[in-house]
Amino acid sequence: MKQREHNKTDGWSFPPDLGALLSPILLIIAILYLSSGLFWAKTTGDTSLFHLALFLGSAGALLLLVARIPLYRQRRFFTLGPGALTGIYRKLYYAAYALIVPSILFFGLLLYSLR
Repeated sequence: MKQREHNKTDGWSFPPDLGALLSPILLIIAILYLSSGLFWAKTTGDTSLFHLALFLGSAGALLLLVARIPLYRQRRFFTLGPGALTGIYRKLYYAAYALIVPSILFFGLLLYSLR
């Protein structure tokens, strides 16, 4: 009986069926928010989306630099991907790209809206 209870409290994960239901709703909300922000930036000259993209890109680049410190110490400067990283450095690598990719998308959308 104790073995069964231990397996139940072993880990927590988000239910995939709930994720499949909520992800389109959250994606629509994000698209609406971003498109209204782009319209606002174009009509009033607001630069807050530009500053957000710049901040996300800078924070992501800094996290990427910190995540690759073990590789730099080994003088492996041109390795691609997180395959050679372990532990917290691999998580930092993924977090860096989670910040860099939206930054690139924001910059692209801002450039597209200026046309």
